[in-house]
Amino acid sequence: MVKSWRLMALGAIALAATAGLYQWLGPGFGPRSETLTEIGVDNEPGLNLHNVTLEQPDKNGVLLWRVKAREVVYRSNQQVALVTGPDSELFQDGNVIYRVTADQGEIQNNGSVIFLRGHIVATGIKNGSVLRGQELEWHPKEDVLIVRRQITGTHPQMRASAEEAKVYNRQNRMELKGQVVANTVVKDPKTQPWLKLKAEKLVWRWDQEHIDTDQPIRVEQFKNQTLTNVVTGRRGGMDLAKQVVNLQEAVTMDLLELPLQLISTALEWRVADQQVQVNQALTVIHPREKVRITAQRGTMDLKAQAVVLSQQVVAVGERNQSRLSSDRLTWTVKTQDLLAEGQVHYQQVNPRLNLTGNRGLGRLQDKTFTVDGGPVVTEIQPP
Repeated sequence: MVKSWRLMALGAIALAATAGLYQWLGPGFGPRSETLTEIGVDNEPGLNLHNVTLEQPDKNGVLLWRVKAREVVYRSNQQVALVTGPDSELFQDGNVIYRVTADQGEIQNNGSVIFLRGHIVATGIKNGSVLRGQELEWHPKEDVLIVRRQITGTHPQMRASAEEAKVYNRQNRMELKGQVVANTVVKDPKTQPWLKLKAEKLVWRWDQEHIDTDQPIRVEQFKNQTLTNVVTGRRGGMDLAKQVVNLQEAVTMDLLELPLQLISTALEWRVADQQVQVNQALTVIHPREKVRITAQRGTMDLKAQAVVLSQQVVAVGERNQSRLSSDRLTWTVKTQDLLAEGQVHYQQVNPRLNLTGNRGLGRLQDKTFTVDGGPVVTEIQPP
């Protein structure tokens, strides 16, 4: 195992069986020596080294990793080297891609696996991320870095926590699994809106600045540290650069400030523009005013608090059993005004009334509605 490692000894050596190694190194090797050489200790039952650097090259001599440690204990019968206080550099194509510190660890399988434990800090040289956890594995041949247990991560694009993170550096991809929470990064979260994404799995492609998942996902928006909007779906993702959230399947959005609830099968939320676009059948509910509107297409302007719906629009006022249908409907949420256009038909139960025209304006909950434009038909039915 260790015969392929390169070792630089900067301190004292203690051997479980010293005679053969002493004879191999020669009488001049001691605490003051600094030697870079190939060592072969496969036949030794034990070896202790202090203040050393271990390196593992590939078959072409290109470094895979370098580990500096306060102490290395090699156990040939277990084919493992135990390291204390490791300060490691992980390489790809001869370049350092991660620097990692830990409390202790093991070098296993002829140097093909590094396993570290305790207070892990892994800093990505290329992607600028910092991962913290309690366990780390590095598989250089498979190009995968795994961090487990109490994971937190920071990056200019986001902050995250999870139970496990797998980093595929060549693919510029990180997989986060287990109670994943990812927050978007703003300069001042106390005054600037930011998002929190929750899922059991998130895939982050940092070069594309994109997060996605095939698992149920919840996205929360905070303003002034107050939860303002929540959207959920069975899968989806976010473009971090453009601040666009796309969710699919069983999508529900709760706009807590208005308040409104939107239900559909797909949704695009342009967060920075405060716009929501739905190109599928949707339902919009105002729970306080007990108004429900269905349509085939819709947009929301969250800043103006306006909803524009089109194609087979039907609005129902549950409180007073009123019903409005049209081709297009503009709903000003703050005032509850409805502007209906194209094949407008308004009905109410008490008093019984039917209005038909090309344009209508009113408020369902007040049973006040005016229809005009083109031929207008008014039908008043006696009780």
